[in-house]
Amino acid sequence: MRIDISLKERVLVYVDGEPVRYLGPGRHRLRVPFWREAEAERFDTDALMADLRAEALALVPASDLRRLTLAPDERAVVSRKGRPVKWLQSGERQVWTVDPSVTVEVIDVSGVAAEPLRDEVRALVPATDYVEATAAEGTTVVRYVDGALDAVLGPGRHAAWTVRRKVNLAVIDLREHQLAVNGQEVMTKDRVSLRLNLSAAWRVADPRRLATVARAPDEVLYVAVQLAAREAVSTRTLDELLAAREQLGLHLAPTVAQRAATVGLELLDLGVKDLVLPGEMKTLLNRVIEAQKEAEANVIFRREETAATRSMAQTAKVLAENPLVVRLKELEAYKELAAKVGQVHLVLGEGALPQLQLQLKT
Repeated sequence: MRIDISLKERVLVYVDGEPVRYLGPGRHRLRVPFWREAEAERFDTDALMADLRAEALALVPASDLRRLTLAPDERAVVSRKGRPVKWLQSGERQVWTVDPSVTVEVIDVSGVAAEPLRDEVRALVPATDYVEATAAEGTTVVRYVDGALDAVLGPGRHAAWTVRRKVNLAVIDLREHQLAVNGQEVMTKDRVSLRLNLSAAWRVADPRRLATVARAPDEVLYVAVQLAAREAVSTRTLDELLAAREQLGLHLAPTVAQRAATVGLELLDLGVKDLVLPGEMKTLLNRVIEAQKEAEANVIFRREETAATRSMAQTAKVLAENPLVVRLKELEAYKELAAKVGQVHLVLGEGALPQLQLQLKT
């Protein structure tokens, strides 16, 4: 019986179903009596994993096959030429180590906290064994173990083993957020309906409280702004709201900030973007403003007219008391008229020519 074996192969020879020889690379000749049945089983060692019975294992040298017994809280990484290729779960494992570049690393996964795995290893690990989360600057990671909040971690890459305990990593954004509360129909103290658009700026101040108290913190803040706005508007008249629109946000802020703090949020700013009146109320208000401005314009006009009349009366009094001043004003008027005259046309009646005397200056 001749058997040719390549470098990446190994062979087990069975005689009458019982393993009797383990053969390495090369050409082998075996003499087996004709009354006995011989069989050769080939193994591709590049496949790395083997599953041999105890009888066959006894023939394989330890240098060719590594046998592992991984506990329930142990895992192993098989690498070839420095590159991870297999992730081994717990139990009895057999790894071909014919290639000297094949290595096996046993990992203890009994705890919760874990060092983040290399990307090549992470691609092999199932989600039931390992979880990972990356928190950028301005965010944080909250770790839950078996449903209970275990730790609040800072920015960075965080990992955990999930073999023995259920672990979940949640990323929370600590940066500033904007909340728009639009289209709030409210009624003033004097029963005028109007629509408010508000804007709130907030951020997460206490990640632990946020994770344990509120399921949807932005909804909590939305309702707090909505209720505070309704209460503030209902206690003010329309004129008071229009006169102190900028102050409305300052009045709402303390109440909303207190409610936000109960769920781990910090209110940074709260303001009224728009205060919209119904169409008929807007028309009526425009008429009122127009009438007010017209009355103000009339007052100014009368005031200026009175001042002008008073000035004219004072001038007339001066002229009446000083005839010489009157004569000077007449001469100024003649001067102004003469400056505007370009040509003089003289029309004479019958018999006026002999009386006309022309005097020429040389």
